[in-house]
Amino acid sequence: MKEKLFPYSFRSQQKELLEKIHDEIWNSNLCIHAATGFGKTPVILSGLLPYTEDYKVLWSVRTGNETDRPIEELKVINNQSSENFFGISYRGKRDMCLLAKEKELGGAPSYSDVSFLCRDQGDDCTYRKNLKGVNPESVTDDPLLYSEILEMSKNLEVCPYYLQRDLVPLADVISLSYNYIIDESLGWVIKKLVPFQECFLVMDEAHNLQKAASSLNSDQITLRTLTRSLNEIELLGEENPEKLLELLKLFQNEMKKSGRGVEEESELDMKEFLHSLIKNWGKDPLDFRLDLEEMVSYGIKIRRKHLENGEKPRSSLHHLGRFWLNVLDNLDVDGIVFLVKRERDTIAFESWDMRTAEILRDRWKKFKGCVFCSGTLKPIRAFATVAGLEKVKSCSIGSFYNSDKIVSFIPSGLTTKGKELGGEMARRYVDSIVKFSKEIDSNVATFSASYRIQNRLIEEGLKEKIEKDGRKFYQERRGMDGNLARRILEDFKRDSRNGNGQGFLCATATGRFAEGADFPGEELEGIFLVGIPFDRMSLRTELYLDFYKETYGDKKGMYYGYIVPALRRASQALGRVLRSRNDRGIFVCGDERYGDRRFFRLLPDFIRNNTKPSNFGRIGKDVRCWAEEILNKKE
Repeated sequence: MKEKLFPYSFRSQQKELLEKIHDEIWNSNLCIHAATGFGKTPVILSGLLPYTEDYKVLWSVRTGNETDRPIEELKVINNQSSENFFGISYRGKRDMCLLAKEKELGGAPSYSDVSFLCRDQGDDCTYRKNLKGVNPESVTDDPLLYSEILEMSKNLEVCPYYLQRDLVPLADVISLSYNYIIDESLGWVIKKLVPFQECFLVMDEAHNLQKAASSLNSDQITLRTLTRSLNEIELLGEENPEKLLELLKLFQNEMKKSGRGVEEESELDMKEFLHSLIKNWGKDPLDFRLDLEEMVSYGIKIRRKHLENGEKPRSSLHHLGRFWLNVLDNLDVDGIVFLVKRERDTIAFESWDMRTAEILRDRWKKFKGCVFCSGTLKPIRAFATVAGLEKVKSCSIGSFYNSDKIVSFIPSGLTTKGKELGGEMARRYVDSIVKFSKEIDSNVATFSASYRIQNRLIEEGLKEKIEKDGRKFYQERRGMDGNLARRILEDFKRDSRNGNGQGFLCATATGRFAEGADFPGEELEGIFLVGIPFDRMSLRTELYLDFYKETYGDKKGMYYGYIVPALRRASQALGRVLRSRNDRGIFVCGDERYGDRRFFRLLPDFIRNNTKPSNFGRIGKDVRCWAEEILNKKE
């Protein structure tokens, strides 16, 4: 049945992967490395759907915005096979709550805001009341995308969030974000409806797990959090808790003391901080937790008052109490560190969780079987170790791109090694990038190793020189608004369709354009990487590597925590150009260190198999030669 479900003509290695899924899913964690465009989604779905009479498929993606893709593919499978599998794109309350959209709470409400609104309204919500008159089975004829569930709910005047929850037990495939799988506090939402042991799990773009897991238990407060909390106390009126005022002012003073002399960030001895604070407080340490819990309770009252006034239900007092309760729970946990930081005009305390395997190891055991897939999963052993996987079977599929249409260069004489990019080296980069850009008559992009390096190139005149050559210059900036980023992306792509192909995207390998953005065909045909996107060797990076070295040993700790993540970022950026066998690409890995065997072997095979010698003074000539061969060749 599995081969009959696959909705396309089989290409190289797709049928073999289908068989491997069938053979291995029952007894091991299956890790699949396959280039973007291979067709991982339809192959994996076709391999798992035959078993949906007894098991469901949970397809987990990095963000809610990506949940539609597997369901779109499920629709294709149904149309081609005459089967009637049902699936939904599952989203959180923030995206689904019609009441929150009606109330216009101001700006974009957070997940926490909308969840509080939902809990506060409960069964009094009109949309939830109306849901009682809807039979979920009546809307299961076809797989449903997020937008389709939302539109249907608007028409029926029912709650989209709780409608989708009623649909979960009826679905064969549920597509949702990572958070519902890796965050225990959210996982119960799904587990309550479909026991995980009755599910196959697919973790898409699984290379993101290392970063995603470490953000789960991380949080921070600032002196502004304290100031806002003190202001909120006044909102309580007659309930004004004097004892909390005393504790808040003490927190404020102790945080200021800890921040003295901190220029950027420093590790904080949290046990010593709390010992000093409680000593100055002068009360029984056992009362400290009770007062923090009371702080959270008062914060809930503040949130309710804001909601009654038509405002976002936010409370700094609530956040502050939750932060310190979390600190108390994690004081002795290996892999969680505490930092004091200077951020612009304030001091911040951060609780930072560096763990991955320790958090995730037991998650995977809850499922009947797991599939982990990505175009940058290699080296698979490193991924499996860091993700906490046991009983691993790997499947590494080589790229299917046409080597006659690809060339890459690793020029000598260029490197971003060192703490700063000096003037001479910055000018070499600018000169090389400008020459590279001149020789390609279609859209090109640079991905710098960091915003710091990107800024140095712009200081050395990169923007002016690119624009002087007639190209439009599009720059990604740190913290860029999502809507602005989408407009930049659309305008850049439009340049290729207008026939002049003169767009120049100046982005970073750590930014939003280096992963998740697709540039098929002539939308992007040249990439220049500026440096290797290692994490800056800050205190934070040193603490992270110390933890990894303690966990895995010095050599492997450095490899898992520093080298592999950097080369994955580089590989993700390089992968923006190629999506099909017909796509063409010219690549410059602009740092001579890419030629080092340690790093070279971690680059994508389409780079390794098509690399030519070059140096910074010859890059323009080399690109011109190959551009004529590759980009101007008649099909």
